[in-house]
Amino acid sequence: MAKSKLPEPRAGVLSGRRWLGAVAFVLLLAYFTPLLSPHTTIQWDAVDVHYSSQRYFAEQVKSGRLPHWTPYIFSGFPFLSDPRVGAWYPLNWPFFLLGATPGAIQGELALHALLAVCGAFLLLRRLTGHDAGAMVGALSYGLGGFFAAHSSHVGIFQGAALLPWLLYSFERGLEAAPVRWFALGGGVAGLVFLAGHVETGVFSLLAGVLYAGWRVFEKRQGWVRALGGAALAAVLSAGLAAIVLLPWLELRGESVLAGAQAAKRLEPSALWTVVFANALGLITGKYSGPADLTRAYLFCGMLLAPLAGLALKRRGAQVLGVLMVALPVAVMLARGPVEMWFVASLGLAVLGAQGVGEAETRWKKPWLGMALVVVFAADLLIHNAWYNPLAYGRASFDEVYGKGEKVLRAKVRPSMPPNFRLHMEDRVGLFGSLNSPLQAKVETTYGYNQLELSAYHDYKAAAARNERLIDGLSAAEVVHLNTENITGNEGVMPRAYFAQTVVEVKSREESRARLESLDPAETALVEGAHEPVQQDPRAVVLGVEAREQRVAVRYRAASASLLKLTNAYYPGWEARVEGRETKVLRVDHALSGVVAPAGEYEVVFEYKSRRFPAAAGVSGGALAVIILASVLGQRRKSPADGGVVA
Repeated sequence: MAKSKLPEPRAGVLSGRRWLGAVAFVLLLAYFTPLLSPHTTIQWDAVDVHYSSQRYFAEQVKSGRLPHWTPYIFSGFPFLSDPRVGAWYPLNWPFFLLGATPGAIQGELALHALLAVCGAFLLLRRLTGHDAGAMVGALSYGLGGFFAAHSSHVGIFQGAALLPWLLYSFERGLEAAPVRWFALGGGVAGLVFLAGHVETGVFSLLAGVLYAGWRVFEKRQGWVRALGGAALAAVLSAGLAAIVLLPWLELRGESVLAGAQAAKRLEPSALWTVVFANALGLITGKYSGPADLTRAYLFCGMLLAPLAGLALKRRGAQVLGVLMVALPVAVMLARGPVEMWFVASLGLAVLGAQGVGEAETRWKKPWLGMALVVVFAADLLIHNAWYNPLAYGRASFDEVYGKGEKVLRAKVRPSMPPNFRLHMEDRVGLFGSLNSPLQAKVETTYGYNQLELSAYHDYKAAAARNERLIDGLSAAEVVHLNTENITGNEGVMPRAYFAQTVVEVKSREESRARLESLDPAETALVEGAHEPVQQDPRAVVLGVEAREQRVAVRYRAASASLLKLTNAYYPGWEARVEGRETKVLRVDHALSGVVAPAGEYEVVFEYKSRRFPAAAGVSGGALAVIILASVLGQRRKSPADGGVVA
């Protein structure tokens, strides 16, 4: 394939590697306060989801355990099957080792803002050969409204920051050494998935396809190489990300997301924020837009749209505008999801970078590019970093979250009897973050996760109407939200027990309906095939030893009887009686149990992720292929930059 000639970079203030100093200076101005001020904090999901999960994961790993299951939320939850933990994302590991603190989460955001700006600059400089234009586009992307709005969504923020590097790898693969660069592109796309937001990974691959279509149009050839590169990158990215994708697919199928769910669309009114930061009143505190603020703030610099308009006189820019801006926006307006905006944002950044060159040529002002860099930096710092309430919280972490967590840890936890739980009907920030039980090591019936198990969600909903179901969750203490008091639950059932009777149900729908009148102390609902049961009304549990991923129950029964375990049911739980495996059953719609053989024995329940071993093997194999392709790929001089292309 003939290689098109790249634009020659122009000498100037940002030439060579001096641009790195400019980027570092602007990013320092943007993140100095949230990183160093004791009167700021990460907020919302950055605390409730990412900080809580990362801190728990780091603590468990340092203790020598992989927490595939946690007992502290939702009466048990497959913790590592949730991609948002970010457990396998390499750029999180230094923060895990140093300690997953609120400041560490802010450090992750700052690091990825740096990656976003640097990656966008390298891509845009390669496309335009114009340092100032590349810097304008890079700042509009990496300090744009998408990142400001999603500062509380760490996985989305991290994944979107890597998109320019994916496109940069693809661009290099179109020029030379395609196997090497497309494999590296697949590695970058895999990292987007590993960062924890699967949809961002899908959107990134889609962006790669759209970008490839544009570049093939520009070069007028090379569609075979582009198609092959896209396929290779997609396969390697899926392979590298298998360690999160395969467990996630299983969890999603069991979660409340398994049913049809309409994506949240882009509100047309939010488009005004692309050029006017305060269009919906966010900056001045008089917000009047959609309820979810993070989905309605898109500011990329007040001059970006005019600059993009200047670039559109070229046919190639028009094609880019259709593929990477108009098409994603149309999809977001029609069906959503609005989180796809970062694709359109990068498309606008490319057009804006081209527009800077057009402006300098049209008005014959060689200083105009650098002036625009200064204007964009000031504009974005003011509106997206310094005065934007979405970027970070304006109070200390202890003030907003820490005090509540200390109450849970220091006052509630000591009063909790072993092997029992704390119940709270709604998820509120009474004890700090919504997942603070992970830090306080208090077993609870509640939690905060969009992947909550659907059957357990049904059980909790029925418990709001049938309070006896709370007894069946081993909830010894109950939080009353109207008074914020905690009282004991006299009817609480132990972690493992024998009900008086057993009723078989034929479907999930039938068991859900029976929850409305179920007394778990008297009746056990059993779904699915199982060994014959002759329930012994005098069967008794002699002792329970519970750990994070293992529960041992000693019992005595005169006949084969159903033993209830008040842990949430999920595939992967195994049970053995005297070394003989026995089937773990779905009991009471959402909980677990086994048919315990007659006699005095010990049942050992243990959780083992069914998909993790194979997924880890696939990811390891994909990583080996990426490394080999990058090391053994062809190396030769590139006349475009005088450097080494591989």
